[in-house]
Amino acid sequence: MEKKAFSNKSAESSHARLYSRHEFLRGLSLSAAGSVLLNPLVGKLSAEVEGRSQPTRLLFVMEGNGCPPNQVHPTNLNLTPIGKRQQTVEESFQAEDLPIALKPVSDYADRMLILQGISGRICGGGHSTYFGALGCFNTREGKHVLGPTLDYEIGRHNETLFKNISLGISQRSHLDIVFNSSAAGANNPIGTICNPQTAYKRMFSPIGDQKNLAVKTHLLDYVKDDIRSVKRRLGSVEKDKLDRYLSAYEEIGQRHSAIADLDPGVKNRIDPITEKYRSSNPVDRLECHFELATSALVTGLTNVATIASGVGHQDFSIVFDKLGVGLQKHSIGHALYNKEPVAIEASEKIRTFHFELIARTLKKLASIPEGDGTMLDNTLVVYLSDAANEHHTKCDEWPYVILGGNPRMKLGGRCLTYADFENKGHRTVNAIHNTLLHSSGHPVNDFGFKIPGLDHGVQEGPLSEIFI
Repeated sequence: MEKKAFSNKSAESSHARLYSRHEFLRGLSLSAAGSVLLNPLVGKLSAEVEGRSQPTRLLFVMEGNGCPPNQVHPTNLNLTPIGKRQQTVEESFQAEDLPIALKPVSDYADRMLILQGISGRICGGGHSTYFGALGCFNTREGKHVLGPTLDYEIGRHNETLFKNISLGISQRSHLDIVFNSSAAGANNPIGTICNPQTAYKRMFSPIGDQKNLAVKTHLLDYVKDDIRSVKRRLGSVEKDKLDRYLSAYEEIGQRHSAIADLDPGVKNRIDPITEKYRSSNPVDRLECHFELATSALVTGLTNVATIASGVGHQDFSIVFDKLGVGLQKHSIGHALYNKEPVAIEASEKIRTFHFELIARTLKKLASIPEGDGTMLDNTLVVYLSDAANEHHTKCDEWPYVILGGNPRMKLGGRCLTYADFENKGHRTVNAIHNTLLHSSGHPVNDFGFKIPGLDHGVQEGPLSEIFI
């Protein structure tokens, strides 16, 4: 009996501590800067204290100028040519089977799903499908936006500061913002921010004015008192998680650690954003955008982000000279038609770089506890091209690489090659969009536009091979 009484008291005490922290989190009062930085994090902790399910997050990585299917196909599996796919085939692969471009994410092969043979004819074709890649409609070379894109459609349901964030790189490096991939609805495109400084300021401008921003070593300097107040009321587990979330802010660029010790006259001339953030080079900019997108997902500023890497005809002729690639991507696309070795090597090198950045994001997410696992268990990275399989695409087949975790999705080292357009088992990009909507808690079966005359079952609902 004594043991039972002790157990009840322990349970009551534990419940009281839980209730106390829960009530504190609900009634937390923060400064203006603290509200911007800490409210998303406190909301995440509150959800865990209450035992609520964790949010599902999505990072879309869209690379311009086409993705040849063989560049993302496991080397242990034969890639049946289009026109000879009689039925849908599911196969398995291991980390050592990944092609060159996917080698950087080999540690996550057991969290990877590769899709081949999906068609997107409803999106048209040409140099790019622009908004159509995430919207399932034909933009006529980017001139017409007919509806919302998937990133916005999923993001609009979330109670986050930003419904979705769109970042990217363009050959038009003089432009801070271009319109090429995301939209909130018909005739309502969302700007893709190309300048990392602009993105940084847009995401964190509520924290303080530029004069103050210049003298702070870290963004967190603004809210030190708020952080101390929060920590005093949290349990040790929540404190550890808060520290991990906060570290994501500290990693947005590399701050000047000695600013606080400088002469006041020098302080005001220092920009906390590094040279990388001021660079117009596409390699630097892409790195910055991945840092920003990852930090935004980790800290709860948003649950949906898109990185548009040279998406659209006006934006894809980028030169990745820092990677040792001297050709424009436009030229590479043309040369791939003839299977020229120099073009194959260049395109694989650029694609590998994208997956190196994706690997950094996956590693960061895997390091942060969430619920009974990590943030990676609730985050999907979806890689695709705006031009499906090739330069001057017809969207007859559209390779996808999906990585990470989602409790409603079956990933796990699988490769699905769908039957050809005219055969039983074929599916269109609409079905992938519907699958991602279902997995995000929004059971939509008919997202986007449909191909007239094609069986609706091919274009609707989630993919049964993936959705649990």
